[in-house]
Amino acid sequence: MTRLQNIMHRILHHPNTVVVTLVSTMVMIMLSYNTIIRYGVSWPVILTILKIYPLAVLFIYCLRTYVTLPLVLKLHDYFPHHFNQVIPRHVSIPFFVITGNVSVMMVILTETHRKLYPYFVSGFVGNWAKTFFVAVPVFFFIVRPTIDFIFNNLKMKYPRLD
Repeated sequence: MTRLQNIMHRILHHPNTVVVTLVSTMVMIMLSYNTIIRYGVSWPVILTILKIYPLAVLFIYCLRTYVTLPLVLKLHDYFPHHFNQVIPRHVSIPFFVITGNVSVMMVILTETHRKLYPYFVSGFVGNWAKTFFVAVPVFFFIVRPTIDFIFNNLKMKYPRLD
């Protein structure tokens, strides 16, 4: 087996690969969505999205890894009965992580676009609602099933090397 194939197997079967792929895909979709609904589609807008994208992925990955996910896991540990009986963990954990990430990002977006939103609270609530009610269905019905399907097929085609 060549060195490149060995590297590809390690990347494919690394536990963080799916997480990074999910975060990267969601950030691109939501960054594009939030920018395009405010400024329309044009080359300068697309170039701005591409410039901001790497920093946004890094920020959201760190926010998810070090803030929202640990808080959500602690919340699930503190109220295990409520979450396990009402909503399964594979749904509630991403749901609350998305809620936290959207909240933080909308505070930043609303503050940095002060000309568009002169009243912070109403601008934040509007931005949050527009983003949250797009992010949740996009994640659960499009992004996660697609990424899971792709990675499951790749893992079957290229099984783990031990």
